[in-house]
Amino acid sequence: MAGAVADSKRAKGDKRARTRLALVRAAAELVGTKGLEQTSLEDVAERAGMTRGAIYGNFKDRDELFLAVMEARWQPIVPKFKAGAGYAQQMRILAQAVIEALPARRTASVGAASYQLYVLTHEKMRARFVQINAAAYRRAEQDLLNYLPEASLPMPAQLFVRVLHGLIDGLTFLSFVTPELITEDVILAAFEALGTSRPRQSARPRTRSRAADR
Repeated sequence: MAGAVADSKRAKGDKRARTRLALVRAAAELVGTKGLEQTSLEDVAERAGMTRGAIYGNFKDRDELFLAVMEARWQPIVPKFKAGAGYAQQMRILAQAVIEALPARRTASVGAASYQLYVLTHEKMRARFVQINAAAYRRAEQDLLNYLPEASLPMPAQLFVRVLHGLIDGLTFLSFVTPELITEDVILAAFEALGTSRPRQSARPRTRSRAADR
């Protein structure tokens, strides 16, 4: 009997997961072609072959559905850093990871751009976006420090991961808009230049005053 109950719960859980996945996929396809503002819940339900009630049975509101879309389709870039490699080499590894992620990100770029525009004009969604990014920065900071000592970085790790995020997203979107100008070589050059920046000094030597020399 206990096994039957467990199997029943698992089946319901699997069905719910499949339903959520189908709704996220349908929403992603629509946002990718129409943009977020022009995508209604009715559109999503129709594309998924479900009712609008199915959406509210799986997501609290419209914003939660589209947050799930962004989390599923705009995954953070996770470079395969090498243990023991130096800072400059790790930056080249990161550059290569960004370049390899371009095709997948290109297909999701319209949805990502429309999502960012939506966030700019909806404070509630912007606040949730801040929370998501803050958590992502904490994870990225820890991942970075697993491979590089903070003293080797040009700035504190907490700040550095945010700078990297801005650089990655800026180069990524510009490469989609102007691929003739922001080429893979440009992306590689940006991270190689970052890799040559001097490490942050934990304590700079004090300069002697004239009074001390007397």
